[in-house]
Amino acid sequence: MLWVQGPGDRKDAGTTAIRHERVTHSRGPRRPPDRWLATGQAAREPVRVMIRTAFLWLSALLVLAPRPDEGQWLPQQFLDRDWEELKARGLTLTKDEFWHPERGGVLSAAVQLGGCSASFVSPDGLVATNHHCGFAAIEQNSTPQANRLRDGFVAATREEELRTREVLYVVRRIEDVTAKVVAAREGRSDPYERMLATEATLRALVVEGEKQPDTRCSVATFFEGRQYLLYHRTQIRDVRLVYAPPRAIGEFGGEIDNWEWPRHTGDFTLFRAYVGKDGKPAAYAKDNVPFRPQHYLRVAKDGVKEGDLVMVLGYPGRTERYLSSFAVAERQGVTWPRREELMTRLIARLEESGEGDPALTLRLTTRIKALANVQKAARGQVWGLARNGVVAAKLREEEHFRAWVAADPQRAERYGSVLDEVIALDREAARTQVRDLVLGEMLRGLPFLRAWLDLYDALDKVPEDSAKVPAPLAAPLAAPALAADLQRVEKRLAGVLFEEARRLPGPQSLAAVAALGEGNGDQLAERVYGASKLASSEFRRELLAADKAALLANEDPFLRFARALAAERRAITKEAQTLAGRRLAVGPRWIEAQEAFRGKAFYPDANGTLRVSVATVRGFVPRDGVLYTPRTTVAGLLEKETGQEPFANPPALLAAAKERARSRFADATLGDVPVCFLSDADTTGGNSGSCVINGRGELVGLNFDRVFQNVVGDYGWSGERSRNVVVDVRYLGWVMESVLPAPHVLQEMGL
Repeated sequence: MLWVQGPGDRKDAGTTAIRHERVTHSRGPRRPPDRWLATGQAAREPVRVMIRTAFLWLSALLVLAPRPDEGQWLPQQFLDRDWEELKARGLTLTKDEFWHPERGGVLSAAVQLGGCSASFVSPDGLVATNHHCGFAAIEQNSTPQANRLRDGFVAATREEELRTREVLYVVRRIEDVTAKVVAAREGRSDPYERMLATEATLRALVVEGEKQPDTRCSVATFFEGRQYLLYHRTQIRDVRLVYAPPRAIGEFGGEIDNWEWPRHTGDFTLFRAYVGKDGKPAAYAKDNVPFRPQHYLRVAKDGVKEGDLVMVLGYPGRTERYLSSFAVAERQGVTWPRREELMTRLIARLEESGEGDPALTLRLTTRIKALANVQKAARGQVWGLARNGVVAAKLREEEHFRAWVAADPQRAERYGSVLDEVIALDREAARTQVRDLVLGEMLRGLPFLRAWLDLYDALDKVPEDSAKVPAPLAAPLAAPALAADLQRVEKRLAGVLFEEARRLPGPQSLAAVAALGEGNGDQLAERVYGASKLASSEFRRELLAADKAALLANEDPFLRFARALAAERRAITKEAQTLAGRRLAVGPRWIEAQEAFRGKAFYPDANGTLRVSVATVRGFVPRDGVLYTPRTTVAGLLEKETGQEPFANPPALLAAAKERARSRFADATLGDVPVCFLSDADTTGGNSGSCVINGRGELVGLNFDRVFQNVVGDYGWSGERSRNVVVDVRYLGWVMESVLPAPHVLQEMGL
């Protein structure tokens, strides 16, 4: 895999889809069996190939036939689709109205907010996204006394809009820089040097691009290093909270309903982007003015019905549709089960940490929610990979590919070994997969530790022992807030993660943790955190005022551990870069073969960049004898009402529901106010908050989830099971008019 910096901080390979078939498959073992590692010797047996090639190739044509709504398309790719077919389905926009590389269009109203998608919905910088995407910002503006997370929030005037830490990114220009990147690594035979040259070129391109005023750049890689695009983005740093429904609406159903259908969740929140008086991005200031987007979405007034065309515009985070059968088997049998176990233990530890402390409990809410989402997603991946027989489907697809290669001497000469080379690299990566998972969670879940690792990495690049700590690194480490929960929270989480590290098999063990000696994870964490003086801000200030030599010599147990882990992480990073450099020699040829094999409908894996998914509003059959219709209403929401979380609606909603049939937001055909709807859009994580538009380019909803049967959609789109969940914009309007009123915001949105 090529590790690059993209808008979604994603480390990923290029891709196309696997086409799932309905095959019952039991849950795989913890390790891929040897048959999944087969290198396809049958494809090299000439007689057998001659007999089977025609049959397999005809079968492959059927298996690989493009599906109507499959694909997360890049903007320019989407313009190359069959526009007449889209017009026949209800698209009225011209290509230039939808997207123009220089002038923008409807698609340019889609923006990125943190790790989520969002969209402009007014000329004054009003931004719509999901409640769960704004969850942290709402929580940070809440206290036990003024709990805006629980009660909701409405800014009656723009002066009352609340400051947040959110950052908004607006794509201005997309530049193809493939030739520059490929030229920089040309002729480098050493994989590590090849990767270093690639990374250095990407950094240089970003630095050069950011010489433009008010610009943030990132480079994303596509198709296993075959294409590189440089994204020039406007970064808006002043983002304020405008409206949030009560949590009982924004998270109705909680983790019970998460990834499920039918759904009745009002998952929406509104922010506003601000800039300086000169119209340029600026840090927060009271006299900043609303950002004026070049394009914004108008809100549809007539909603959607079953069979309607819709499109999802957003920034999907990561899919893995281009993996080998071996790699998919490893995900099913090892990575996802281990991730679910780890998330379960971390959630339990966080819940324990907040017991008896309402303020701390409130501050931990966002972290618990995020971990619970990953926990259920991991469970869905294991279930879906087994149920859908993804490994078996990939094996069949690889067999078709081998037959296609063998059928032509020129193909055999160029591509004959490429699949075996890919599997060999996947096999090597699997040897450290669990170690990398545990280390990754340590870096994500222990921010104080990570800050010190980053410091030691920076010092490692400084040759002078007398060098001082760089100010940008010293400032956050000196801040009291960083260590405020050191003993109460981070040490407890470290206990769980150190225990996971202790369980790693010998070849994957983390030497820094092993060096802590005997004991369980909590005991090891006590030796690192409990015996350290770093909770003292005075001690930290003295340390950070010292030079490199003093920091390297300090024997504080936390610092000693951090130094050892930082050195180990550098070695692990070099291993990963070497493997990535080897992939760069194989990946482009692999993609070239796949593009020829699969034909024209060929789109890259999601990697946090701007994409378009076309879809139809429709239900699905989750299991034999059950049909899910594609729309839900307030009546269904009331049927779930229990008076207890997570199915306890606010009193204001229950009161408003009695008169909802008279609401202008009621649907005439449903006889009720719609809440959510399903479509068969191709989505994944990062699509949360994506605007969902109709054929006229009007906002009809906000994407916020997938069904449990489609969690495994990261490995392939299925016409039978791929369904995304959207909150209907009419429910948003009804809540903002009748439950927690914000008439001025509705007026601004054209409602």
